Amino acid sequence: MATNKKLFITSSVFVAFIDRTHSKHAQATACFRYFAAQKYKLYTSYVNLVEAYRVTFDDINPFLARDFLRAITLSSINILYPSEADTKAAVKALVNSESNELNFVDAQTEVLAYRNSIDQIFSFDPMHLLFGLTSFVLPV
Repeated sequence: MATNKKLFITSSVFVAFIDRTHSKHAQATACFRYFAAQKYKLYTSYVNLVEAYRVTFDDINPFLARDFLRAITLSSINILYPSEADTKAAVKALVNSESNELNFVDAQTEVLAYRNSIDQIFSFDPMHLLFGLTSFVLPV
């Protein structure tokens, strides 16, 4: 059992949760139930919300995208906004990375998680994790 119950949620998890036809929908639903039962403090970023909104708007339904944002504002999910220093750190991490798999959104996600003492990131997309961060795996 993790002693730090802070978890960063990426856009891929939100999209899987929203889209009932998504292959990971059942897993996303089970995870959110688990987070509530275990009293996790959930975090995401402005950039991840924009990405989840865009995918939902373009691929599913504009009205559902709006409902997603409404639900986020009513939820207890904490939204992190990058500062100028966070953005510079993400750019530096991206430029200095030897991996071609790291993208700017992931770099910024990881900088925000690290700077806010969030040890785990939950994503359905593969991520090149930096700063000693780990991926969340639902206990069986």
